[in-house]
Amino acid sequence: MKLAAIFGAALLALAPTQSKRPDKPEVCPYCKNDPALMNAAGVVSHGPVPIADKTSAELSAHAPGATWIVLETAHLRWASSLGETSVSQKERERVDAELAQLRAVLPAVPDKPRKLDPWLRLHLYAMKGEQLYTRFQAVLQVKDADFPEAPRVEPPYMGIGKFLGEQDKFEVVLHTTRASHARFTQSFSGVAVTDSFRWHVPKLHKFVVSAPAEDSDLREDRWLWPHVVHNLSHVFLCAYKHFAYDPPPWLDEGLALVLEKEAEPLSHTLEGEEGSYSDTRGPSDFGERARKLAASGKAKTLAQLTAAKSYDELGTDGLVQVWSITRFLLEQHPDKYALFLGRIKGQLDAKGLQTGEDLPGLQRTALKEIWGWSSADLDAAWSAWASAPAPKPGK
Repeated sequence: MKLAAIFGAALLALAPTQSKRPDKPEVCPYCKNDPALMNAAGVVSHGPVPIADKTSAELSAHAPGATWIVLETAHLRWASSLGETSVSQKERERVDAELAQLRAVLPAVPDKPRKLDPWLRLHLYAMKGEQLYTRFQAVLQVKDADFPEAPRVEPPYMGIGKFLGEQDKFEVVLHTTRASHARFTQSFSGVAVTDSFRWHVPKLHKFVVSAPAEDSDLREDRWLWPHVVHNLSHVFLCAYKHFAYDPPPWLDEGLALVLEKEAEPLSHTLEGEEGSYSDTRGPSDFGERARKLAASGKAKTLAQLTAAKSYDELGTDGLVQVWSITRFLLEQHPDKYALFLGRIKGQLDAKGLQTGEDLPGLQRTALKEIWGWSSADLDAAWSAWASAPAPKPGK
């Protein structure tokens, strides 16, 4: 399936250090597995928890000698074998701000630590994961109560479960090594993949993201976190109103890039297709490249972008465009953009069943009915917005 394609990281890195006592399970030193502290921090459980088609207790079979820790929140489950990481001076301000947020609910969180241990790293990921979920709901203009506990017949159609339309929580598994990641992905998908991987577990109606943090930059949280954001954006959109068909690549990738760059402006996750890995590097400044494309008159039309059946077909400049178009729609037309996403992800046939039939036609109809635009009208509106001079600092 297209969703099960292997998704390459934009960045490469060295493997982190393993925990010193892989054979000794520990109690979290920050929430101390105390119900009151866990509740304050939004922690549902430190495990064991379901992961893919198994439980977190079975993860050790895929990474002998590694220590796995898990953390479940309201909407996500996390499993990590990552070791400790040093905090660079360049990252000090960002990390201290995140730690201050966490310290507000977990007083044991240290002030200005030189290193982040595995528990602290996972707590930060879990905290930011829920913040990302809230951000995504804001993009869609939905809330938890909009989704049914179980399938329902009454309109509007919102899926078959309360997690953006899926029945179970989203799961993220972070591996120290690529070998562990490959064994894990093969165990539930039948495919041993090397790069980050997204998978829908159909019978359980949930999504899993698995990522190896072995290569050069993904070892650092500065780069690993936006890479996770990119992948979660994809599964969140696929899950919206329940996953029955892939969303259009331009729409899916545009939103994933926007959210990734909100997390780290210099990050750029590259998507592979069906076992391939794209090593094409995008421009360092997406905004400047988008302005040049719009001003040159050589940008692809929306009709060309909607015709792309894969991320590779978009091309490097196409990726810049879908990022820029998504920013334009989010910033200038947030209400209509939310309606547009709901239309594209909620198409039903005459029998009331989800269908991905004629998505290009559905997009043209939705543009006309929501905005009163043709595809060419959107091209012109985006081009005028994107080609405007960048605002000066402080303006």
